[in-house]
Amino acid sequence: ADGNLWFTESDIESPNLFTHNIGRITPGGEITEFPVCLSCYPNDIVQGPNGVLYFTQSNSALGRITTAGEALADLLTPRTNVIGNNITAAGDDVWFTDFNNHSVWRYNVPSDQFTEFAVPTPAATPYDVAVAPDGSVWFSELSASAIGRLDPASGIITEMPVTGSPRHIALTADGSVWYTDRFGHAIGRLVPATSQVTVFPLLTPGAGPEDIAATADGNLWFTQFNAGNIARITPAGVITEGKRANDSGPFGIAIGPGQSVWYAQMRANKIAVLSP
Repeated sequence: ADGNLWFTESDIESPNLFTHNIGRITPGGEITEFPVCLSCYPNDIVQGPNGVLYFTQSNSALGRITTAGEALADLLTPRTNVIGNNITAAGDDVWFTDFNNHSVWRYNVPSDQFTEFAVPTPAATPYDVAVAPDGSVWFSELSASAIGRLDPASGIITEMPVTGSPRHIALTADGSVWYTDRFGHAIGRLVPATSQVTVFPLLTPGAGPEDIAATADGNLWFTQFNAGNIARITPAGVITEGKRANDSGPFGIAIGPGQSVWYAQMRANKIAVLSP
């Protein structure tokens, strides 16, 4: 909310006992790194209630850090084999996927309670998660070629088949669910109301689309890990590619202040920003 952006550092092999960090970058580009754990491999991060950031880890715990950079005590999940993947927050709830147990988890902040929702399809590998304005929770099923919808009130999960292996997802105002298919090298769109699935091939063969984020104007931006750039796709499916940086490995992406597009260059060890 203060305009800063946060990111995880999970591939550090330092002499300091594999200390893993959470990073903060200001709109002006000033980076501060905060050690949070030993070999916990933080994955995704989101701003939750009360100015606290929550991040997933591989150690059956949910990590926390304040916007001032103070690492808080981990929240232990009821299971001991949880590998948290992607995460989102809405209201008092923090949602994250657990691809080890093929579940979606909810952590309610006021009650300090975890709730697990098992995906009906065995070994579905839930990957990314997002919450719609109506409170429904959407998630990708990497191994089941499906998009799931969870009704928090009833706990009922509905699975909708799509083409390819959906990885990251983004929701748009018209109710569509967009997803990246990294190894199919395509962007997909699911219209839940009609179950229509449309696949949009990319401009660069083998581009490896990874993460995706929607802007207020209805366009979406996504990272192309193999191509070394980011690209934009309009609601009509028109794709425009950005400038390439060889061996940069664009991975996570987020929309910042002024509709600026921020993304992590995993291989280049940099955070990049594109100002439309």
